[in-house]
Parts: sequence; C-alpha cells; structure tokens
Amino acid sequence: MSNEADFKFETFEEYYGDVREVSKIINECRLCGTKLIFTHLSDYRNFFVQETSQCPDCGGNHKKMIHILN
Repeated sequence: MSNEADFKFETFEEYYGDVREVSKIINECRLCGTKLIFTHLSDYRNFFVQETSQCPDCGGNHKKMIHILN
C-alpha cells in the first residue's frame, strides 16, 4: 500500500508560532510558497472530513488530513 493515499488525523501539536506562522504552515506550499487549493469530502455518518491540498504551481499533493467533527 502506498503512502500517497494515506490520510493522517490532524493534531494541533504540529502547529507552532504566532497566528501568521500557523496560517502560513496551513495555507502555503512548503516548496514554492504558493497558496494551496483545498478539497473536502464529508462523512457525516462517522463525523469525519477528509481534506486534501494541492499546489496549483508545482502540482504537489502536500497534505491529506482527516478532521474529526464533534
């Protein structure tokens, strides 16, 4: 099984710094600094949202997260 398709659960420990730094970690490409495009797939039965982000400039799939809805 490839790691490319694996999602990870979001933990807030990976975000550090002030508001501007955290916003940059979440919203910008690590390679080229371009604003990422996010897509979401909701699973209301299990209270999950799958989030995938992709850079429009370099084309990299950077983050695949699962958010838990409480």
